[in-house]
Amino acid sequence: MSVTDLDRKAQAAALLARGTSTDKTGEQVGVSGRTIRRWREDPTFEAGVQSARRAILAETATALGAAARDAVHVLGAALTDDSAAIRVRAALGILGALPAVSEHIELEQRLAALEVSITGGNAA
Repeated sequence: MSVTDLDRKAQAAALLARGTSTDKTGEQVGVSGRTIRRWREDPTFEAGVQSARRAILAETATALGAAARDAVHVLGAALTDDSAAIRVRAALGILGALPAVSEHIELEQRLAALEVSITGGNAA
């Protein structure tokens, strides 16, 4: 396989991971949509698409986490605003987020316990 084919496949995997259609991906990398569909049947290529998708999701989660941290600081500062209406809205925003955060923490704890149960306490 030539370097050009490898480059095209890497570029195609990245495009597919971002949600680009097979036909549009083919246009952008210089092959047909049919070729992209054939590539997707290759487990190695599909693993590359999934790996790129996981990387995008991890990057997005990191960015959202940073933005959420900033938002909490803004709401925290708003709790001391001179306006009672702003203080109440900030307090409601914070309190409204608590159930989802609590559920997430509980789910992570349950998942960790399940992983320990499955692996017998050995790290994967």
